[in-house]
Amino acid sequence: MLHELGLDLPPNVEIRVWDSSAEIRYLVIPERPAGTDGWGEAELAALVTRDALIGVGRANPPGASRG
Repeated sequence: MLHELGLDLPPNVEIRVWDSSAEIRYLVIPERPAGTDGWGEAELAALVTRDALIGVGRANPPGASRG
């Protein structure tokens, strides 16, 4: 399914799926893109996409357009 949404992951990436309920909610924290060490919160937030927040995409790399 992730491939159908445009996300190709290397074979060494482990995928875990949990379902939310009325009592439990899960938070997806996007992986920090390479080359962003020392960046501030606002700079990093500008790289985060909707797909990265719901776990079906990655944050944009530095210099990528938000398209």
